[in-house]
Amino acid sequence: MLGLSLNGDSYMAAEATHNSQHARKRHRARHHKSRLGCFSCKSRRVKCDEVRPVCGSCSSRGEPCVFPDPPATSLKPTSASRGRRDSPRSRSGGSPRPLRPYLESWETYTSRPAGVSAPANDDLDMDNLRAMQFFHLHTAQEMSLHPKRSMVWRRVIPRLAGKHRYLMHLLIALGGVHMITQRLRQRPGEDCDSDTVDLRLVMDHYQRGLQDFRKEVAKISNSNAEAVYAGSLLLVAFVYASLQVPELNPAWSSADPASVPYPPALNMQTLPPIDRPQVSWLHLIRGASTVIQDQWPVLKASCMRPMVLHFHGDEYWKDLPFDSSLSKLSYCSLLVQLFAQGALQAVADLRAFHTTLRLTGSNELYSTSVSPSDTSEVAVDGPSRAIDVLESIYSRVMSVLQCTISEQGSPDDSDIQYNLEEAAVLGWPILVPDVFIGLLESDELVGQAWGLSLAILAHFYVVNTLVGRWFLGAFKEEILRIQNFVSSLHDVELDRLLILPVKIATS
Repeated sequence: MLGLSLNGDSYMAAEATHNSQHARKRHRARHHKSRLGCFSCKSRRVKCDEVRPVCGSCSSRGEPCVFPDPPATSLKPTSASRGRRDSPRSRSGGSPRPLRPYLESWETYTSRPAGVSAPANDDLDMDNLRAMQFFHLHTAQEMSLHPKRSMVWRRVIPRLAGKHRYLMHLLIALGGVHMITQRLRQRPGEDCDSDTVDLRLVMDHYQRGLQDFRKEVAKISNSNAEAVYAGSLLLVAFVYASLQVPELNPAWSSADPASVPYPPALNMQTLPPIDRPQVSWLHLIRGASTVIQDQWPVLKASCMRPMVLHFHGDEYWKDLPFDSSLSKLSYCSLLVQLFAQGALQAVADLRAFHTTLRLTGSNELYSTSVSPSDTSEVAVDGPSRAIDVLESIYSRVMSVLQCTISEQGSPDDSDIQYNLEEAAVLGWPILVPDVFIGLLESDELVGQAWGLSLAILAHFYVVNTLVGRWFLGAFKEEILRIQNFVSSLHDVELDRLLILPVKIATS
C-alpha cells in the first residue's frame, strides 16, 4: 500500500532489529537533570558530574570550572534577590590586591556634607524605597539600548544587590541621583510632578557603598569578581551623573556657564577669574576596568558576560572609508550631522596647533614629573598622545556612522546609538595617557599649552554628548565652561579649536 516490497527474510530481520531497539529503549538507565552543574557544562548541554572544585568534564578539557553560588541563607530574601539562576562563582582562589588610588581621590571630592551622619540602622524609609523603585522603573531601563546589557541592569545587578549590601547602597544612590537630575532638568515655572529624594541621603548611601566596595576590591578574587564589577558599573554611572549636580561639582561653582558668541573676535571680553576644571573623576572611570583586569575569564563565564564582551572588536571599526555626504544622515539629529561634517578637520586643526606650539620651543607640553633625560621622548608629550587617542576615537565614531548607513540606508539616532554602544566609544578615559591628565591637574601649565589641553578635553567631551544617556547630561555644559576658560586667554587660534565642540554643545 505504501509502495514498499519486503521478502520474508528481510521482514524477519527488520522485525528483530525493531524489537531489539525497543528493548534497549525500555531498559535505558534513567538519570536526574543536573541543576547544580557548572556553567561550562550547561553551555555545552552535557551532564555535569558536579564534582568540586573542578568537574570531570572541565578537568579533561583543562578549562576553568565555574559553579553557581549556593542559595544565600544569611540575607533576608527580597524581590530583587530572587532570580531564576544563581550567579557564577569560581572556587579557585585569588591573591588580594591593594586599593586603587582613584577610589580615595574621588571619595575626598564627594565627601559627606557637614552635619550628615549615617543612619542608625539599615531599615528602608520612604526615600530609600522611592530611590530603589525609581532605579527599577527608570534608571535600569535607560542605561543601555543593547537588549542583553539592558537585562544585566534590570535583573542581574538588582539580584546581586540583594546578596551584597554595598551593591544595594550603590544601587539606591544611583537611583536617587537619577531622580535629582531629572528634577534639575525641569525648567523654572514647570510643574514639579516628579518625585525626588534628599541629596544627603543619596550621598550617605554612596559613601557607605564605596567604603565596603573598597574592602571588596582589596581582596578581589574569582569568588567576588562579579559583584565587584557590578559595583564598578554602578560607581561609574554615579560619577557621570553627579557632574550634573552643582553641590557635587564644586570646582565649577564659582562661575556661571555661558556661551561666548562667535566670531572669535568677540571673545576678547574680560571674564571673571574662575577655577580650573575638576577632572579627578577621570581616575575613578579609568580604575573601573583595572580593578577586575585579572578576572576577565571569570566574568566572561558569568552573568555579567554581556558587559565585558562586544560583538565587534577594535579592528572592525578601523580603516573604513567614510562618505561625508550628509544626505544619508538627514534623519539624524543636528548634533550627529555637525560631528560628521567637522570631526576629522577638527582633529587636524588640533594637531597643526600642537605642531606650531612645539616649533616655538614651548616646554610646557611636557609633564613636570618626567625626568629631564626622558623629555626628548614622544611618549611624555601629553597633548600629542591625547590627540592620537582622540583621532582614534573620532575615527571609530565615523566608522560607526558609515556602518550604520550601510546597514540602514538612512539611519536615525536610535540606530546610531546602538552601534556607538557596540563600539565602546565611552572607553576613551581608559585610553587617555596619565601624563595628559597630569597636565590638566597641574597648577604650572599656563598660556597656549594650557588652552590646547583644555581644547582637547572639550573634544573628548563631544564623544559623551553623542551618546544619549541620562547620566551623560553634564557634558554639553562642561564644554561651554571650558570655552569660558579658553576665552580668558584671549587667543583667537585657541578659540577656533573649540568651534566644533561649542556648535555641538549648543545644538
